[in-house]
Amino acid sequence: MTLAEVFRRHGPAYLAKHALSSAKAKVWRAIVACRTAILGGHVETCDDCGVTRHVYHSCRNRHCPQCQTRAKEH
Repeated sequence: MTLAEVFRRHGPAYLAKHALSSAKAKVWRAIVACRTAILGGHVETCDDCGVTRHVYHSCRNRHCPQCQTRAKEH
């Protein structure tokens, strides 16, 4: 389970009881939107077999664990 999934599942209840600063709210929204249709994406097609897949854009926020994990791998 990713942090974004936790935010999506439990976020509304948490946010109902806790206020976030504008900076924290911006990070929260970026993490929730990361690699979803919210940020858009594109379709990749394999030149060999023709299989296609949807690839969604990342938020590129430095606090996002999904984005920073990939950045560390490169």
